[in-house]
This record gives sequence, C-alpha cells and structure tokens, in this order.
Amino acid sequence: MRIDTGGVDANSNNNHPAGVNPMSKITASCTFNGHPLTEIPVINPGGWFGKAWLVEIGGSHTPLFVVVEADNVSDAIDELSDDPTFGPQIHVPEEDLGDYPEDDRRYDDSGRVIDLDWVATHGREGCDLPYSIEYHVGDDPVAFDPRRFAAWQYN
Repeated sequence: MRIDTGGVDANSNNNHPAGVNPMSKITASCTFNGHPLTEIPVINPGGWFGKAWLVEIGGSHTPLFVVVEADNVSDAIDELSDDPTFGPQIHVPEEDLGDYPEDDRRYDDSGRVIDLDWVATHGREGCDLPYSIEYHVGDDPVAFDPRRFAAWQYN
C-alpha cells in the first residue's frame, strides 16, 4: 500500500479530512551492534512525537525487537505491556506468581506483574530521538524519520 498523498500538504502536514491517518502498517529499521534490523514492529507510532526506543525481548539466541514511542524508558515498558500482541511476552501468568516474591515484583501502570529480566531498552534519555531508527509505511521502500511522521500525523 502506498502513502495517501491526498492527506499531505507541501510542509508534511496532515490535511486529511477529520485528521484521519490514511497510512497503513508502520515498521521500523535500524542498525544494532553493526547488524541491520528490518521490519521491526512499531508500538504507538506517532504517540510521542517520534521519540522512539528500541526494545529487545531476549532469553534466546534470537531476541524479539520492537520499537516503542514513549517519553522515557518507564513509559516505553508500559506501552509494551499494554500492547495486545507483545505485552503478554513480559506479563507473569497468575499461576507463576508464586515464583516472584512480593518484594521483588515489578508492576506496569495497570498493576500487572511483569518480568523484565530478559528485556533491554536501547536509547538515550534526554533527547528527541533516543535510538536512531527509520519508519516505513506498508511496502513502500522509502524510509523517514519518526519525528517527521509524528509531525505529519498531528498537524
């Protein structure tokens, strides 16, 4: 699917009727430790002005990478936990709560017990693009800065 340019003016502003987002699935790409990562799922695209974090969910030889837009690392973990597709990867099932002593438990913003032992968040605090990534729309090979997507989506 291609970008609906009828909803974009010359300044990359969204002038689509009623502010509707005419875009399809958003994925990301980046380089991590010298290795290219492509088709990374994006959680909350445009939700925090393009402030994107690379989150690695490990525990095996091939980790799962997702990009999460959020203000800070803590908010990125909350966004991840709230995501219906990827959140269950860090939720502790009720039948396993006995393995997590009350004093050692971590909770998300909804009060669910989460396990972050195999989660790493990559990026720098205090900047507008914590991790250098690019967004992609659908099958379009053109890449763009996530801050530009956020500006387009909400202007």
